[in-house]
Amino acid sequence: MRHLQHRLKPTHLWDLFVVSDPDLGRLRKGLRAALGAGLAALILSQLARLLGEPPTVTMVGTMVAMMGSQLATDPDPREQRLTTALLVVPALSSAVLGTLAAQVPLLGAATFAVAIFVSTFVRRFGPRGLALGMIGFFSFFNALFFRAQLSQVPALAGAMVVAVGIAYTVRFVLVPERPDHALRRTVRAFRKTIDVVLWELVDIPEQPRMTCALLRRLLRQADRLSDAALAVEDLVTRDHSDLRQRLFELELAANRVLRSVQQVVDSGALSPEARADLRQALVSARVAIRDRDPAAAQTMRAYLDRVLESAGDERGRVDAQRIHRALTDVLEAAERLPREHPALVPEQAAAPTGKAAPGPLASTGLHPSTRQAIQVTVASVIAMAVGYAVSAERWYWAVITAFVIFTRTRSRGDTLQRAWARVLGTVLGVLAGLFLAKAVSGHAGIELVSIFVCVFFGFYLIQISYAWMVFWFTTLLSVLYGLLGRFTPELLWLRIEETVIGAIIGAVTALILFPERTTAHIQTSARQVLDAVCEYLEEAVVKRTSETDPDRLLDSARVLDARLRDLRTAAQPLTGGLRHFTPRATHTLRTVSELVLSVRHLEMGRGLMEMNDVSRELLREAAERLANNARVLASALGQEATPRVEPASTLIQEARHRLAPEEAARRGTASPFRLLHWLTRVDDMLTQLARTEREPPRVLVPWRA
Repeated sequence: MRHLQHRLKPTHLWDLFVVSDPDLGRLRKGLRAALGAGLAALILSQLARLLGEPPTVTMVGTMVAMMGSQLATDPDPREQRLTTALLVVPALSSAVLGTLAAQVPLLGAATFAVAIFVSTFVRRFGPRGLALGMIGFFSFFNALFFRAQLSQVPALAGAMVVAVGIAYTVRFVLVPERPDHALRRTVRAFRKTIDVVLWELVDIPEQPRMTCALLRRLLRQADRLSDAALAVEDLVTRDHSDLRQRLFELELAANRVLRSVQQVVDSGALSPEARADLRQALVSARVAIRDRDPAAAQTMRAYLDRVLESAGDERGRVDAQRIHRALTDVLEAAERLPREHPALVPEQAAAPTGKAAPGPLASTGLHPSTRQAIQVTVASVIAMAVGYAVSAERWYWAVITAFVIFTRTRSRGDTLQRAWARVLGTVLGVLAGLFLAKAVSGHAGIELVSIFVCVFFGFYLIQISYAWMVFWFTTLLSVLYGLLGRFTPELLWLRIEETVIGAIIGAVTALILFPERTTAHIQTSARQVLDAVCEYLEEAVVKRTSETDPDRLLDSARVLDARLRDLRTAAQPLTGGLRHFTPRATHTLRTVSELVLSVRHLEMGRGLMEMNDVSRELLREAAERLANNARVLASALGQEATPRVEPASTLIQEARHRLAPEEAARRGTASPFRLLHWLTRVDDMLTQLARTEREPPRVLVPWRA
């Protein structure tokens, strides 16, 4: 057994790296940014030298090439190519307009404010609007920041065309998306996710009680499973029906292991010896799945049998049987996962996940992009004035901070969180920049390498933490100023001052001008989740027949997953200390999360086909009532009216009593007993959510996986 314990250790750091980002896109983003910046700097500097142009043209073009390789996020690869090609229009026009307007300071400030409004307003047109708006803003900003002159307008226009061409080449020729490779890597990353989840569980069975910290660990593993599965779903189509089905089964089986391990700790019924055996069973299961090792699988079953033999009382036997079934299911599901997959063509990649677009705000009557454009413009204008009072040379830093903290935010909580990350990243980046700039000063080659390293890590880490991105770009700025011979510590301290000014002004604007409460955003996302729950219940149970298309049910389940991910994203500002001030919103998040997990475990209604006609019709009626309850709760969230739901427990119990003995004894994914169990859980969660809306909780109850 020692060899299994040794193999449990996460010695393969690359494996953990892969799991931490299932779509493996961060490395590609970093490479594109560094390569785009490097090629642009090399090509444009040579052209500028031949034409006798100053470094300004090279700097502006390099920034556009670096950003242009990242901005296109359309779901269709063809649309990404079109969006990247279109970047030349706002890049060129904004750079030229910024250069012309900057010759008259007051006109430049007014034109900049208009550019800020337009670049934010166009976000209503989806990913393409966001990309074109961002490149337009930064092209205008860079023309001001690098002090482009009128005589440089022709060269600047040419640099924009060259820069976008470089961005396009890097994105789609040098570092392209490779759907076939991406699918194989992403499926492999999903398997590694199962590996890490089991590794995280190994020490939990022997814990004396289920603490809040352990509950949070279980929740993180459930989120990790969902994100890894959705990453695969983003790549596949209905041509991969078998793969989608097997992944869904494996994800659900792994979730059942999470819940079973929690139940073992919660009940405390198993003896210390049985828990030690369970730990070894988890070790063996991990090795069996990771290495496809039959000997490890046999060892796992032997340890599970020992757990059953030493289970003790009835409660212990129930816990032992549950974990036995869960681990056996996850092992069998992993063995059924296909090793070869049909080829993808680029146009099939990035399938939509059913993410809902934001609608108009009830509180203001404004479209979200219009509301945000007004907020950003007002905050930027105030930041101009205050930033100019602090420094007539560097007021742009305050403006850019006020602008970017509203990017990809939906509520005031998001904006406050982003403002704090901006300030934190800037402060730490200045401290690191002071050290790095001094260390590499006078070594031009090392300074250049340091700049591209900072670019790489800035874009590589942006999906992990916005603060880390700011940190690396602030550090880059220090080295860049050193390379240009303009580095002083006072300049970096001024950057901190201007950043704090912009962050404070942006945060205050978000709080007082057309504020969108985080709790209201959570409620809107929760309504979308409940609508998806309603649709899934109707598809998987109410309308379920033997002819139902499995792919249609999988589509419905994945929409449910995507909506839950949107809800958790909306609630991120409340995951810290703010949760103590918003108990209802926090409890709603936890209850809805539990509801979705229960609904997904209905196994697409397979158990319905394995029961008699009387029980089947009773369950159809129960599911219809539950779907109606979800619809009622969706319309009642955040409203004054008290939601009234009609429990379906009586119908579910009657269906249970009508089961034939052989139907009640059936086990597996098509078990009628499993379907009844999870419908009961759905009923409980809907009732609990209705109770929360009537009487907001005073004590926070930890989420239970």
